[in-house]
Formats: sequence, C-alpha cells, structure tokens
Amino acid sequence: MPRSLFRLAAGAAAGYLFAVRPWHLRWGADDREAHAEMPGDDIVRHAQYQATRAITIDAPPAAVWAWVIQLGGYRPGGTFDRPAGQEAEQGLKVGDVLHGAADGSGYVVEQINPPHTLVLALRGTDATTSCSISLRDLEDGRTRMIFRLRIRAQPNLRGTGYLAMMDVGDFVTMRRQMLTIKERAESAR
Repeated sequence: MPRSLFRLAAGAAAGYLFAVRPWHLRWGADDREAHAEMPGDDIVRHAQYQATRAITIDAPPAAVWAWVIQLGGYRPGGTFDRPAGQEAEQGLKVGDVLHGAADGSGYVVEQINPPHTLVLALRGTDATTSCSISLRDLEDGRTRMIFRLRIRAQPNLRGTGYLAMMDVGDFVTMRRQMLTIKERAESAR
C-alpha cells in the first residue's frame, strides 16, 4: 500500500474515532443526559457500546408517545395503519415480544410506563441489546425525548461484526426516526 494511501486511511480512521464517533454516540444529548442512569441500563451491564441521543419536541409527552409507538412499530403483530394517538400504549405490555430482528428473534418489552418510559431488550446469539426511550416533560408543553442503546456482544467474530454494524447503522436509523417523531408530533398539534 502506498504511503500516502496509508496516511489517508489512518487520518480518516482517527477522524472518525476522535471526532465523528463521539458526536454520533451522544447526538443531541447534554453531559447530564449522556451520563445519567436510565431505566434498562441494568439489562446490559458493562456495555461495550452505549449511545445516548436526545431531541426536544414541541409537543406534550402523550402526543410524542403515540408517535414513538406508531413509528417504532412497537406493537406485537401490529400494523402501521392505526392512527397515532388513539391509544397511548396500543395494547403493549411487559413481556410482549416484538419480532423483526435479523436473526428472527425479537425485542422483549421489559418496562413500560406510558407516556414516559419504554424499555426493550434483545437477547440474541451475537449480543444482548437494550433500548430505552424516556419522554420528559419540559416547560410550555414540550418534551425531551432521550433514547439510549446499550450492547454487550459475544467475544467472537460475529459479536465483533454486530458491534461494528451497530456503530454506524444505529446512528443513521435512530437519528432519522427521532427527527420523524419530532416532525409528526409537532405537526399534529
């Protein structure tokens, strides 16, 4: 490999590790949110990957919750044709299994407290993953939506591959979903 190509690759890797990655692991979250405990943190102890992202939404938690459930597909066997907001939790309860993981397994609802908290866990063959969504009341009827993902992968090639895939793919997916929830909740006001 030519020396200049090696330097370019090393520079790109360093830029990602020291600038881009820290930004996307806590997109929108302040220091307090990024370091505070959240419901579900105990599901994945000693996480190898943790991302905490946050966004402020100009709508009350109940309106945001309906879109979290609707757009997240967090309904066992549910469809996307039910109008958001008709039922706050739309029948979701602890123990429900939400199918859709690539390996055929599904996220299990570990905790639910509409319209403020939803905690999901995926105990797959490659890793254990927890997803926590917290909706916090702010002044003037606004909501702070905080999303945390924690992963503990198996110490093998597949586990490492899973971590690498989630490192980039998770940010792209969750940022888009959070912005869509914000847009829909605010436009429904």
